[in-house]
Amino acid sequence: MTRRLRGAASLELLVITSFALVAIFAVVPVVLQQIYQYQALAEARAGLAFLNALADSVESDMGAAYAQKVLNLPTFRLGGLDFSTQVVGRCGDDPVYNTTLIYKSQYLSLFGQFRGTRWAPLVEAPEPLLAIYGWGTSASLVPRLVKYGSVVVVLSVTYRAAPGATGVGIYYEVRAPVTYDVSQCTFPGLDLTGVETVVVIPVGLELR
Repeated sequence: MTRRLRGAASLELLVITSFALVAIFAVVPVVLQQIYQYQALAEARAGLAFLNALADSVESDMGAAYAQKVLNLPTFRLGGLDFSTQVVGRCGDDPVYNTTLIYKSQYLSLFGQFRGTRWAPLVEAPEPLLAIYGWGTSASLVPRLVKYGSVVVVLSVTYRAAPGATGVGIYYEVRAPVTYDVSQCTFPGLDLTGVETVVVIPVGLELR
């Protein structure tokens, strides 16, 4: 009789333990996901802070031709930095480049504008030349054309990776501005009514 009771107790303990283990293993992925999301938010804040610092630094150096600087990149483990370059227009014989830097992370859900107040490729001052948008799983640093009365200023931003680049930082160089009559420039899809002069400021970005 005693053996039967002991056997029943052992079986009951085994069943309870099995259910407990099932519950624990069911919870583990949820806990890990929450940990990743928390870490991703912290990493995203660092990524956004870097994009803001880069934008502030480039804009503050626009009046100093051939200003050069290197900004250290945060360490990205759950996300990464990407880029996209396209030609947005031409002035004279030269293309005007738009390079967008993009921080991506599958754990993020971002919506909003983190630099500037208008989401448009052509804006009025005092909107910044470099805006930061958050959309879904990415945050993007985007150059725009900014209208100052009859003058439009635009950054022509190019991007490349240095030989042997490891992702420790981004170097930039602000070159001398070039002034054009608006008749020398074309920006498809943008209304330049009332604009007389276009100032193009070349900026080179390089991954180090």
